[in-house]
Amino acid sequence: MDIKKLGILLGITFLLLSASVLPSYGADNVPRISTDQLKNIIDDPDLVLLDVRTEKDWDSSDKKIVRAIRVDPEDIESWIGNYSKDKKIILYCA
Repeated sequence: MDIKKLGILLGITFLLLSASVLPSYGADNVPRISTDQLKNIIDDPDLVLLDVRTEKDWDSSDKKIVRAIRVDPEDIESWIGNYSKDKKIILYCA
């Protein structure tokens, strides 16, 4: 992934998570939410949960969140405009 795409992804993640839930801060001040916080909002119709694992990692994993939509982290331009700014968007790559 090139630096520009990574910057866009991190910026969007920061803005959306900070606006949608009370984040806790981990390494490098990247906003994060806990499993319990996600469980509390998982049924929110305004939540969009995006799985941004690589296809290889996603295919080989037996741990997937049912509501999550898998998107290609290498091709942000193909999906970034598909989600309303009015939604709570959470990206994860477990």
